[in-house]
Amino acid sequence: MPQIHELSALELRAAYDSRSLSPIEVVEALGDRIDRLEPSLHAFITQTRDSALSHARVAAREWRLRESEEPPPLLGIPVTIKDLVDVQGAPTTMGSLVTSRRPAARDELFVERLRAAGAVFLGKTNTSEFGLAAQTMNRIGAPTANPWNLERTAGGSSGGAAAACAAGYGPLHHGTDGGGSVRVPAAYCGVVGIKPSGRRIPRRVRGAGMSQISTDGVLARTLQDAALMFSVIAGEDSRDPAGHRSGPVDFTSFAVPGSLDGVRVARTTHLGWPTPCEPEIAQRVADAADALRAAGATVEEASPPISDPNEVFPTLSAVGAAANYGRMCIGRDDELSDYTQGSLRRGSGLSGVKVADAYAAQDRLKRQMDAWFDDFDVLLIPTSAIAAPGHGERIEKIAGVSVSPWTTSILYTPLANLIQAPAIAMPAGPGSDGLPLSVQIVAREGNDAIAIRCAAMLEEAGFRASPPTPV
Repeated sequence: MPQIHELSALELRAAYDSRSLSPIEVVEALGDRIDRLEPSLHAFITQTRDSALSHARVAAREWRLRESEEPPPLLGIPVTIKDLVDVQGAPTTMGSLVTSRRPAARDELFVERLRAAGAVFLGKTNTSEFGLAAQTMNRIGAPTANPWNLERTAGGSSGGAAAACAAGYGPLHHGTDGGGSVRVPAAYCGVVGIKPSGRRIPRRVRGAGMSQISTDGVLARTLQDAALMFSVIAGEDSRDPAGHRSGPVDFTSFAVPGSLDGVRVARTTHLGWPTPCEPEIAQRVADAADALRAAGATVEEASPPISDPNEVFPTLSAVGAAANYGRMCIGRDDELSDYTQGSLRRGSGLSGVKVADAYAAQDRLKRQMDAWFDDFDVLLIPTSAIAAPGHGERIEKIAGVSVSPWTTSILYTPLANLIQAPAIAMPAGPGSDGLPLSVQIVAREGNDAIAIRCAAMLEEAGFRASPPTPV
C-alpha cells in the first residue's frame, strides 16, 4: 500500500471520503517526514505547522459531518505556497533579508481561492531572492537541494516548491514563473510543472518588467493533481482588471488520456538561435513526439522563425528588479545576494529607450509566434537543455556548444513567458546519471486545454513522476 506521502490529492480525497484517512493523520504524517528530511533539503523558509493542524481538524470535522453535498475540491488537501506571495498570518520574506518579517495581513487573490476550497497550508517554500535567480540560493539560509542528489540544485526560483513536491511534502505546490521558474525546477526534480497562459491566475498587484510576463503556476507529481489545483486558482477576478477574461474552467477534464486526432505538433530542439541540449534530452523529445503521434497527432520537425528571446528577457528582468525592489534595497547592499545586486545595477542603468525597445521586440515576437501557431497547435521542446547542475556550478558549454552561463538553465523557457503562452514541463525519466530529464509542451496563449491534453497522453505513455524520492 502507498504511504501517506506518496498519495496524490485525488487519492487523499478518496481516502477522506471512505474514512480510511483523516486530514489530521495526513498533516501529522507529512510533518514527521518534513522533520526528517528538511535538515538536508531546505525546501521551506517558513512552516505553518500549528495553523495547518488547526485547519486539518476543521477539515476532518467537515468530512465527518458532510451529507450528500459535494465537499470543496481541496478540503483537507495539503498545499505549499512559494514565499513571494502573501498568505495571511505568515511573513512574506521573498528570500531576502531586507523584507519585513511581519505576518501578512491578507491572502493573495488566488490564495483566497485555495483557502475557500479547503486547502491546508503547510508553509512558504524557498525561493531565490525576489525570484531573480535560476537556483534557489539566498542569504536567509542554505540553498534548496535536489531530492535526487543533494549535491545538485533544485533549480529556481521555485526550487523549494519543486523539491518539496519531489520529496513527498504533500501533493500540491504553488510556484511562480517569469522565465522558467516553475518549469526548470520541475524538470530538475522530475515532477509536473504548469505555467498557465499569462494572467489566467489573478493577482492584487502586478509589478514592472519581468512581473508583467510572470504568472503563478502549479507543481505536482501527477497531471490530474496539477490540473485540479489550476482549476481552483484560475479565472477572472474584478480586483485584477488586467487579468485574463475567462470564467471557471475544469482543467481536470482535459487531463485524461484521449485521442489527439487533428492536433498539429511541431517538434524541435532548435529555436532559431543556438539552443544546444544534451543528446539524452533530445532523445526524450523524440520519444515524446512518437507518443503524441501514436495518440493521433500529426508531428512535424519544425522550428518557429524567431530571434533569441534572451535578447529581450534580461532587460525585462533587470528593469523589473530595479523598479519593484530597488527602493527597499537602498543602503542595504551587504544584506543582498550578489545576483540581486547585479540585477539592481543593470536595471537602474537602463535607459527608457532601451526598455521601450525591449517591449517592442517582445511585441514583434508575440506577433511572429501568433502567426506560427496558425500552422501548429503545440510546440514540443526540451524544458531544460541539461539535467540539474551542482549548486552554484557555472556551465559554459552544452553538448560541446558554447553558451552564456546566464542562460544555461533557461534556453527553452522564456519564450512562453514573453508570448504569454501556456507551457507544461513533463517528467521524462532519469538520465544515465540518475537525474531527472524533462520535455516541454507549449501552446498558443489561451489554449491551456490543448497543452494539458497532450501532457495527458505523454503521462499515459510513461512520462510521469517517480514516487517521492527518499533524499
